[in-house]
Amino acid sequence: MEDTPEVIGGMVRVEGHQYYWERHGVTERPTLVFLNGMASSTASWIKYLPFVSDACDVILYDYLGQGKSDAPDEPYSIGQFADALDAVLEANRVHKAWLVGASYGGFVALEMMRLHADNVRGLFLSGVLLERARLFEMYLDLSLRWYHELPFEVYPDYLYEKMFSEKYVRGHRDAVEAAKHHIAGFRDRIYLLVRLMEAQRDWLLAVDERRSEYTGKSIPAFVLAGAQDRLIPPWFQAAAATALGGGFEAVPECGHPIYLEQADLFFSRIRTFASA
Repeated sequence: MEDTPEVIGGMVRVEGHQYYWERHGVTERPTLVFLNGMASSTASWIKYLPFVSDACDVILYDYLGQGKSDAPDEPYSIGQFADALDAVLEANRVHKAWLVGASYGGFVALEMMRLHADNVRGLFLSGVLLERARLFEMYLDLSLRWYHELPFEVYPDYLYEKMFSEKYVRGHRDAVEAAKHHIAGFRDRIYLLVRLMEAQRDWLLAVDERRSEYTGKSIPAFVLAGAQDRLIPPWFQAAAATALGGGFEAVPECGHPIYLEQADLFFSRIRTFASA
């Protein structure tokens, strides 16, 4: 039986706010940082750690509005979350980590590379883009309108109609319903979704003018897209991979959350990427 990795945790204070972090494995091995989706937290990754814990240390942390971090009702920014990650790495004396960003976490990874490239060893991304895509902007606008004006109870159906592949929906009805139930749990905390999504929209509106700050860096990158991703279609993700000078793969019969739909494939690709 393999030894259970040592687990430590704590808080870092950045710009007056407390961010919660955990480190699974305190060794000299390479460090992976798993970056949360919008409505997730550090706890969302725990069941997946056995896929990589034999080879890497793993750092997790919560953005504002997530998990055990502060949750003020005020504007957030993707840049804030990148600064917080830089502080978490400093607190753990980690220099150059591999960043794994799925969906919302991919945007945080890109911003971390823009602002703190010296602490980034490589980017493994899924469900991202690197251009101001009108289709994605329309999705963000409609979601924000929904939070403010429309019955929230219907929103999980609207969201997950876009998220999953046909194969997954047919074969994992209970998991899809559990995901809807999780989002429905924000009914009394809608402001958290609003603040997180506003930060994502602000990032999108500025990405074209900052494009040169994301490209041309000597940082390995790989983008893994779901071929049936309707939230951020694979052609946007392929363009992002090209702009980053990285590799690209589209996974057949898979939607937006590849780590959930095809965990074995997702984490095996991470191991291959980090070891190469």
